[in-house]
Amino acid sequence: MKKDFINLDQVSLSFERQQVLQDVNLTLEQGVSYALIGKSGSGKTTILNLIAGFLKPDKGTVSINGVKVLKPRKETAFLFQELGLFPWQTVEEAVAMPLQLSGRKQEIDSGVETLLRKLGLEKHRNKYPQELSGGEQQRVALARTLISEPDIILMDEPTSALDATTKEELQSLIREEQQKRQATLLFVTHDVEEAVILGQNILILKENGTISQLENPYYFTEQAREQLGFYEECIKLRQLIKVENNI
Repeated sequence: MKKDFINLDQVSLSFERQQVLQDVNLTLEQGVSYALIGKSGSGKTTILNLIAGFLKPDKGTVSINGVKVLKPRKETAFLFQELGLFPWQTVEEAVAMPLQLSGRKQEIDSGVETLLRKLGLEKHRNKYPQELSGGEQQRVALARTLISEPDIILMDEPTSALDATTKEELQSLIREEQQKRQATLLFVTHDVEEAVILGQNILILKENGTISQLENPYYFTEQAREQLGFYEECIKLRQLIKVENNI
């Protein structure tokens, strides 16, 4: 049985007098994958930043495993939409950076080698970001996210800039790695198909701050995109988003 792991209790946050989140309540279970969708500007990325400890709520609490989040924790990994790859770092250096910063230098050789091989980056280890395709850059950022064996993985639009084929490959990698590690995955997406592929549960954030949660019947279904029911589920979800947000 899964246990409650991440909890947002009556969380509110404003930026420059503009209310972004108001009285948000959310509980995420350990080892489960969640897709967070909703209108632009509804506060989805803000929720990621609160869980990561990059922001503090004006009101309410954010806790992980019963401990209040007051600052970033080393067990939480964040894959940013902008990727944040430094132009002066090679692929190998970028992936190793989290271990370097946390003082776990003895784990670098074996850990980096394993991930480079698994994500198909071995032959690119000495290349710089500008020498890589968009999909390869995304894989490097994913490897850097996973290297420290996080128990929480936060992702903001993880495949938004990729072509369809590369996007599907990366989605498969994300799903496999989350399952293998049994980490809690929360990712923001505007892609309904991606939500149905990657989210065991789908969260719809409404403009009033309430969150609807749906169980996804097509999570981890083999070759889901080849089934008519998958697209019917996507259509239902799009319609629900419109109804929930009164679009």
